[in-house]
Amino acid sequence: MVSLTTSLALFSTLLLTPTTLSAPLDLERRDGAVYASTISSCPAIPARTAPPSSVHDLRPDDFSYTMALGDSITAGCFSRGIQNNVLASFGEWRGESYANGMDPGAITLPNIMKRYNPSLSGGSLGSNPIPELCYGALCPIGPIGWNSKVDQLNAAQSGAMATNIPHEVNDYLIPQIRARKIPSTAFKYLNLQIGSNDLCGMCHQAIVGFGPSSPDEFESSIRKALEAVRKNIPNTVVNVVGVFKVSDVYSMTLNQPYCSQLLPVPHVNLECPCMLLGGKVGAATRALMDSLMNQYNERLIKIVKEYQTKRYSDFAVLWQPPNIPLSTFPVHALSSVDCFHPSIKTHQLMAAELWNRLVGNATERAVPLAWSESLQFRCLQEADRIHTDTLI
Repeated sequence: MVSLTTSLALFSTLLLTPTTLSAPLDLERRDGAVYASTISSCPAIPARTAPPSSVHDLRPDDFSYTMALGDSITAGCFSRGIQNNVLASFGEWRGESYANGMDPGAITLPNIMKRYNPSLSGGSLGSNPIPELCYGALCPIGPIGWNSKVDQLNAAQSGAMATNIPHEVNDYLIPQIRARKIPSTAFKYLNLQIGSNDLCGMCHQAIVGFGPSSPDEFESSIRKALEAVRKNIPNTVVNVVGVFKVSDVYSMTLNQPYCSQLLPVPHVNLECPCMLLGGKVGAATRALMDSLMNQYNERLIKIVKEYQTKRYSDFAVLWQPPNIPLSTFPVHALSSVDCFHPSIKTHQLMAAELWNRLVGNATERAVPLAWSESLQFRCLQEADRIHTDTLI
């Protein structure tokens, strides 16, 4: 017969065991993975019994630092929308950037990773009241143009084109790695997303094919940047996010009052000349944008395949297909400042969905990012690894 004391002890144990009560309420299993509505609801996983043998044997909690390259999207430009102080609306909210934000409580890739490695660092903190501008040839020379206290290891610059990515690597990211004395043996995650500004301003390159923003120059710039990272920042995994269909923003924002809160006329053509033209000319330029997007992504896939074939022990490149169907998204997926940059909601969605795909196979990585107001987070499992040899 079980004593009263033993029964009370057993009852207390059940109450205090998270997996018996609270965990099942928030966890959902599908397709062999476990998901939760918050990353904090995901159970902890045991520490690895042996350290990773190379970049091809990594779980996301093996990363010690996060880094980023890109343009105004990665910089978190305008993402909070219109503020009470209108001038504050035009800042870069880098600490909330999907790619490398690390503000407390923000839903970002680095903060999701921190669930499993609290010592992770390198993410941006806070905001820049004025965007750090760099646009093709109109770009500050040398190491000026960044605020390292806020930016941390996020080298992205608003307005950047592909040709500016080597500048971000050589003039900011590599010097920051050296200045912070980051060990070469530490594993690092690097998010790379670029190409939107090239599409917006140089869509004619879909048929011209040479000179600034041509597919050849685009490919050359990405290669230079990746090689600079490989040679100077070892033990890095680069997640290359493909160029998404920017032209869809036209249909998203057409005749939307949401888009004329700062400027009285919606679709004022300020930031993306190739996208917002009307009539037959606009239809033609948007078709050119889509064609150029496909050419850019073909070059990115070519580059990723080559690195996966070479299989360096201290450097790997991943391919994240840009399946972001903006035409199905609500208008508030965009910033109310300009109806062009992603809103905070979209940054959060991208962070969650790119995290969910980080340990996925090629099929899982290619699943479109469906719009949802209720985010789901894939819980890391002990056997999970980042697939560095899976492309298509």
